[in-house]
Amino acid sequence: MRQALNYLFKFSAGLAAFFLIAIALLILAQSIGRVLGVAVHDANEMAGFALAAGTFLALGPAFRAGTHIRVQIVLSHLKGGFRRVMETITLCAASFLGGYFAWWVSVLAEESYSYGDTSPGVLAFPLWIPQAAMAFGLIVFTIAMIEALVDTVCGRAPAFARGEAVELNE
Repeated sequence: MRQALNYLFKFSAGLAAFFLIAIALLILAQSIGRVLGVAVHDANEMAGFALAAGTFLALGPAFRAGTHIRVQIVLSHLKGGFRRVMETITLCAASFLGGYFAWWVSVLAEESYSYGDTSPGVLAFPLWIPQAAMAFGLIVFTIAMIEALVDTVCGRAPAFARGEAVELNE
């Protein structure tokens, strides 16, 4: 199961990296286009879509690697079983909220697809594509939180506490 999760997180991180590269290429094309007098229509809008997709796709791998900001003010003062109980409650709430948001963003993407919603710019881009990337990212994030919850309940340190970064070159 861990191996499958590792592949899922690597895939999500790879997609996030792809969208970050897309942002760089879009901005580069727009900058070069200005110099050459060529208009690159809707590059800002497409970069915004790529930013949303890349950000949401990186949530799960970043959480698992322990790079999200976690407020340790309260947890750092708790010890033993009480700390584990508080982490379990926090991870339960976070898993529920992550799943809730993933569900509704998935519904939004499906509705955008079924209605044929497109962006209002010159390039009529289907909105379900960045919304689907956001939904997939939230699903992966929720899976990462559930994995941490299971580890915590079983008495193991969660991946973010162990510092298990997602290595793309493995």
